Amino acid sequence: MDPESIDMREMAQRLEKLERQNRRLMQAGIMALVLLFSLVLMGQAPRKLRPIESDRFTLKDATGKKRAELLMEEAGPGLVLYDETGKRIGRFGAVTNGAGLSLQSIEQGPRLSLVCQPEGPHLLLFDRAGKFRTELGASQRGPYLLFHDSNGSARAALALDNEQPRLQLSDSDGFTAILGSNPLVTGNSQAVQKTSAASLLLFGKEREILWRAP
Repeated sequence: MDPESIDMREMAQRLEKLERQNRRLMQAGIMALVLLFSLVLMGQAPRKLRPIESDRFTLKDATGKKRAELLMEEAGPGLVLYDETGKRIGRFGAVTNGAGLSLQSIEQGPRLSLVCQPEGPHLLLFDRAGKFRTELGASQRGPYLLFHDSNGSARAALALDNEQPRLQLSDSDGFTAILGSNPLVTGNSQAVQKTSAASLLLFGKEREILWRAP
């Protein structure tokens, strides 16, 4: 065999051996660096986040216009929404003895109000003029639905009053019709008689009974 070929083969084996040693040294070095970095991170004390405190936070759109605010008002904290012209169109937050959601039209008039208070939840609906027209709620006596005219007077009511159903209709002249259970004062004894759900009472302007059945 050629001596020169033997030298080349031995040199190649030595180079391969050195490359393996270098790879092992590099792997060991990388592991040492990772371990050292982990120990440094573990030794650092956790950073405390500083609270951001204010009585008002404003959210603006891309043009810089105010579109929402989280703020403290007289009734308590609230989230207020604005349209693109800066007019107030809605609010969610605290109300007196509870929480509520209110939505307004672009004309600034109230259109819907949902309130939850200790005596029960109430949903109020308003017409285009901002006048209160409809109420749906649940009181301690039971659920009810009320309809009001443009002057704010109740004209129709459907209620479950202490588990007793009643439908009441009234006109602007003072006449009233009641279908269903209703407490009725009878005679000179002023005794209170409760009618059944199958009864119909018609009252005059002075609350006198015009007709009843049964």
